[in-house]
Amino acid sequence: MRLIMRERQELTEPEVTVEYREMTGSVKRVADFVRTVEQTISGRKEGEEYTISLQEIYYVESVDKKTFIYCEKDVYQSNRKLYELEEVLIPAGFVRVSKSIILNIEMLKGVKSLVNSRLEAILSNGERICVTRKYLKDIRGALLRRNGQ
Repeated sequence: MRLIMRERQELTEPEVTVEYREMTGSVKRVADFVRTVEQTISGRKEGEEYTISLQEIYYVESVDKKTFIYCEKDVYQSNRKLYELEEVLIPAGFVRVSKSIILNIEMLKGVKSLVNSRLEAILSNGERICVTRKYLKDIRGALLRRNGQ
């Protein structure tokens, strides 16, 4: 896949054109990513409503029927259920790593093997999240796609 970038002063906003012979998985991933670049979701913190860019999110977790959005330094609460956010986040490069957590694969720094065929995801901010056995295949697939394999 080639990338061609041109600066055009007459544009009022960035424009992305994807040309392809055949719709492949790679082309679809590029299109999905471009669609989500400026996508946001809302969350509350200390009684105030915030708009959160998907690129800022490290992971989303459901605890006691409440959904929390974790960014580098802040934690927000969402009115939406985890499965509702999953529909938005998966096409944007997120992956389910446990029954209660959806992880932004771009925030993943590394993984460490644990006992019982589990993994520990190490995030770029130093946080560690357990990847359960049921979702090992999903995170491995996401890592391969991220690394272009």
